[in-house]
Amino acid sequence: MTYKKLSLKENPMQLPLVQKVVAQAHARNQNAYLVGGYVRDILWFGESRKTATDLDFAVAGTRALDFAKTFAEDNSTQENEAHYVVLDESFDTARVVFDDGVYLDFAGCIGGSIESDLRRRDFTVNALAFDAAKPEYVLDLFNATDDIEKRIIRAISKSGLSDDPLRLLRAFRFKATLNAQIEPQTMEWIKELSSSIDTVAAERINAEMFILLNAQRAGEIVNELGKTGLLESIYAELRDTRRVTPNDYHHLNLFDHSVETVHQLEENLHRLPDWARESSDEQLSHGVTKLAATKLAALLHDIGKPGTWEINEEGRHTFYGHDSKGADMADLMGERLKWSKPVSRFISKLIQWHLRPGALFHQGFPTEKAIYRFYRKMGDDLPQLIALALGDLGATCGEGLPEPSRAVLADQMIDLLYGYKPFVEESAAKPRFLNGQDVMRLLNLEPGPMIGEILDALAEAQGLKQVLDRPTAERFVFEYMAKK
Repeated sequence: MTYKKLSLKENPMQLPLVQKVVAQAHARNQNAYLVGGYVRDILWFGESRKTATDLDFAVAGTRALDFAKTFAEDNSTQENEAHYVVLDESFDTARVVFDDGVYLDFAGCIGGSIESDLRRRDFTVNALAFDAAKPEYVLDLFNATDDIEKRIIRAISKSGLSDDPLRLLRAFRFKATLNAQIEPQTMEWIKELSSSIDTVAAERINAEMFILLNAQRAGEIVNELGKTGLLESIYAELRDTRRVTPNDYHHLNLFDHSVETVHQLEENLHRLPDWARESSDEQLSHGVTKLAATKLAALLHDIGKPGTWEINEEGRHTFYGHDSKGADMADLMGERLKWSKPVSRFISKLIQWHLRPGALFHQGFPTEKAIYRFYRKMGDDLPQLIALALGDLGATCGEGLPEPSRAVLADQMIDLLYGYKPFVEESAAKPRFLNGQDVMRLLNLEPGPMIGEILDALAEAQGLKQVLDRPTAERFVFEYMAKK
């Protein structure tokens, strides 16, 4: 075995939970090695995290399932109960979850020894192990410590990638989150194997993609994914975008424009107010932030264009209705790719409305009524829509939209976003003259969508100062229903 001596501020073998695992292994004449992301990160960043809540162990000499079950039983207390969970009996993997949120994963060594187990892993930086018998050393079979020093992601073997094609995508996730580079031979293997990502469960792909997209350098990574074939293997709807050529407004073909939109979105995030950037950290569902979903919407915002593309007699390219068509396509994608409903609705909404911020200013400054309706329609998703629209604008550099015009439109979009916060605060401060019960009583209606429609129209009229008190509110409701 190849051991390398290390100098660390805090050795992971000093962690109480690690010591307990090692003690149990010794008591049973077995070996348990600390492996996985914690080992990689402590070497990558130079010191351990302040709290280790997710630790992985490779167990040799016994079934990991039995080892984990015994560990849970021996370390469960009234204050912090430990729960034993079987992850995959066929692969001998189990988890011990404590009530305080800490969890430990145990896996039997593939091949029976730690050496054979490490040889089956994906990348050199993930094939490291701490051995309690040598607490000042790390087991490093593939010179991974040098790769860590050089910030390189290197596959252990081509077969290691083909054994689990998700690893093709994971290489880019590590590149994004670790600020690393993918080694050239590994990149060639990824290109050769890219179509095999089709065999991977959608849920696993989503987990990797949304982590990747949440990273600061996602635009660069998406561009590289586009060159490997992975992007179109995952999102087949992008394939047809390659055939849509540049035009007066777009200096790039549609596929490259879509990829560049993600990069331009990131380049313009600093222009958003603090509250808008902070809202992008909100989670739509577990592990999926608004920011990550917005970047995916930016990548997919024009998927409706190939199906609506026409060139008229004057040579002008048109894509009438591509926003609605794209939103419908995104709905179907959400079902196929098993996005959660909140994520699917959010992405479809942004695609449906991605043209609206620019369209508001096509014929001069919009009216107060148009802005009011726009604010109410987008609600708290407005910052993300503006971010997407700025990205789209930044990736649209054809002669038909010269730089001065783009700069003015970008400033107008930013001003539109800055006006949203005062609108929300002013709306919240306004008295509510009628509620749903009042409307149903006045019009003798049963509960239904019409009540919400009337209340929305009433709120708009009040915001535009067309309704000033309860009597005028009641009159507005009667008149609105009479028109219906």
